[in-house]
Amino acid sequence: MLGLRSLLTALTGAVLVGNASVPSFPPIDRDKLLITLQRSACYGSCPDYLVTVDGRGHVVFVTSPMAADEVTDLHRAFSRSNGVLVDGRHEDTIAADQVDRLVEQFRSASFFDLQDEYVGRVTDNPTFVLTIDTGNGIKRVVDYVGKSAGMPAVVTDLERAVDATAGTARWVDGGEGLVSWLDRASFDFASEKAALIAVEGASNDAADETLIGFIDRGLSLERKVPVGAGRSESVGEALMRGAISRGRTALFDELVGRGWLDRLKTGEAARLFAAQSGGCNPAFVETGARAGLAIDARGEDGNTALRNLAGNYACDNDQARLATARALLDRGADPNARNDAGESAIFEVEDPDLLDLLYARGADSSVRDNEGNSAVFSSWTDEIVLRHLQHGASAEGRYYDKRTLRQQMKERPMPQAEAWLAENGR
Repeated sequence: MLGLRSLLTALTGAVLVGNASVPSFPPIDRDKLLITLQRSACYGSCPDYLVTVDGRGHVVFVTSPMAADEVTDLHRAFSRSNGVLVDGRHEDTIAADQVDRLVEQFRSASFFDLQDEYVGRVTDNPTFVLTIDTGNGIKRVVDYVGKSAGMPAVVTDLERAVDATAGTARWVDGGEGLVSWLDRASFDFASEKAALIAVEGASNDAADETLIGFIDRGLSLERKVPVGAGRSESVGEALMRGAISRGRTALFDELVGRGWLDRLKTGEAARLFAAQSGGCNPAFVETGARAGLAIDARGEDGNTALRNLAGNYACDNDQARLATARALLDRGADPNARNDAGESAIFEVEDPDLLDLLYARGADSSVRDNEGNSAVFSSWTDEIVLRHLQHGASAEGRYYDKRTLRQQMKERPMPQAEAWLAENGR
């Protein structure tokens, strides 16, 4: 027979196992169900909005709602914008099964068992507030850089799920569905508001299909829009600049077909292509080249598209950067073209794969900048410095802070490069 202590332990275990199988998620009352997501402003242009989805599939989207926390108003005061392309109050309806799937995702995430807030010890970031009211219980989770405070990934997944279910990307970025929604709202695509939305969207994240949809529905490319300092330009020119800078192949082709490439000032298209490396889009390299954009045109400071790749923020990952470099080289880009400072494409590269590609395609390690320094002195990264040395770049020279390579190694250890120097008697 079990002793008293053993019996109590067994019974307790049975209760815990039983409770584990009982969901802590309150029952759903369809008429009272309400799911909300608020994203607040930050120092910058973070999307600032509140979206709600109710049990009947009614979606309401509102920009700059009541402050999410005590710093929202301060962030708004210093924000460049509310981060939303089509601001205001917008409504739509989604299918009941979409609501069901969203609720099930909350249930599967054990949302009611999460902490009420996950707050990271940083500043100037947006706050996200996720809430569900099942009609029989309410749970609210605050996410302020929550990942750094131990927030489970399911919270971010839920935030994205609410956005995806409600279709907020159409209003925030000009994503899929905006044109059809505006059609239902009898929007005037020939209006000034349409022109301003299109121009802003082209320079940010609006989908090409959205912008082309505006054009097809009567957007006037000849209409003038303000560009600051009392100046204005045509919508067509602004869209073409956005297409080249962001590497928008479909929009670019559409505008080329309408004659807008020739409407830009002489050399402007090539300079934009160089400055933004074709939006870090390998497909656009081919599209631009077919339209006559010079692969080795020089932009600001004499940099070519290939030279600009290393520090181009349009390249949101190394794979895109590498693919774009390969496309440029395939089209005849010169890895040894030098900018006004005497630097070639191997300078300031921090991606080993990109550097390997450049060397494999003929980059000259002996190139020195106008100060007489090789590409070795454009990086503090051990692996990158080592590669330059292995390809024959000179170890004689100084960094911008006037330190030699040996002196820099004392401040920033480079064990691989240092070992190479020792092995090769340098």
